[in-house]
Amino acid sequence: MKKRVEKIKYICMMLLCVGVTFGCVSDQDTNLPLETSTNILVDQSEVVQTSNQEEEQKSSSQEETQEQTIQEGYSPERQMKQNEKIFYEEMEKQGIDQQTAEEYFQTLIEGNLFQDGEMALTGIRIDDIDKNGQKDMLVMVLDAQEMPFYGSGGLWFYINDDTPYCFSEEMCSYYGWFDIFWEDIDNDGNVEIVFSAQGTGCGAVGDSYKAIFKYRNSLTDNSKKHNIERMQLPSDFDEDYDCGIKIEVFQEPEKNQYSAFCPYFDETISFQAENIGEDLPNTARCVGSEVRGFYNLCAVEYNGKMVLQASEYLNGEGGTVHNVATAQFLITWKEDGTPEIIKWWIEEDKNISDS
Repeated sequence: MKKRVEKIKYICMMLLCVGVTFGCVSDQDTNLPLETSTNILVDQSEVVQTSNQEEEQKSSSQEETQEQTIQEGYSPERQMKQNEKIFYEEMEKQGIDQQTAEEYFQTLIEGNLFQDGEMALTGIRIDDIDKNGQKDMLVMVLDAQEMPFYGSGGLWFYINDDTPYCFSEEMCSYYGWFDIFWEDIDNDGNVEIVFSAQGTGCGAVGDSYKAIFKYRNSLTDNSKKHNIERMQLPSDFDEDYDCGIKIEVFQEPEKNQYSAFCPYFDETISFQAENIGEDLPNTARCVGSEVRGFYNLCAVEYNGKMVLQASEYLNGEGGTVHNVATAQFLITWKEDGTPEIIKWWIEEDKNISDS
């Protein structure tokens, strides 16, 4: 109501100003035809009216959206129905039969995963993770009332008949934008679950949260540790797991020539990429580095064993938007769980002009 009153005042002031203007023109004995004067008044009025109509529509639209949000707002009952709807839709997409789907949903209800409607279902995967013939379930939930950018959610692991395990980290996004796969990437007979969740930011790799979990099968592993434990992932992005993986990118004096130096290996690799400008340095100069954070995690075979491959962007003299190449790393783990990088290389951008 306050906004509407202010808009009415604004229209009145504009009309008053137009009237004063015509009065001043009349006092100066300016021969302005009546039709022209009327047209100006109409034009000015139309401008004011159009502008205010747009503002009115925009404000009205915002108010309607807010009112709709309030009217349709959060309710535990509605959220539970929505969770059930999403669950069965995903089961159909993943090829899970109705009876099996009902059994899984009942498991979630009995465990009160949705906390009587306080948590929203944002993601689910059903598969035989440890390859023992029994289907397992990964479920992602998020606070249905607050819908925060990060945190206030969790990724739940339902594997075999073990007690469900919950991963919850305040810097992780639980909106359901995630990639996940499983493989024995450290070759100890236990499967590792590799999880990457995209954040709500600009989409840069630094806004992708990565985590790796080891599942210890009690039939093949005699360890007394918890069946699921988080593993270290070497990175320059997390200080706790910093292994010194820094890369310095140098622009060479020759056109489209660069080199990358990695202190971890004490090795320099030369590569080609497009220069941003025409000016070239007299000698090699450091112009960029890695754009912090791994992406595109995948399992590959190397020397007869499975390892984890991770990518990282390299930028040049044009800043973080100037992608000059991609650094690739092969990662494995020692018996005590310490991660180590066993190989690195540079993938060049193939789109280099000849000019």
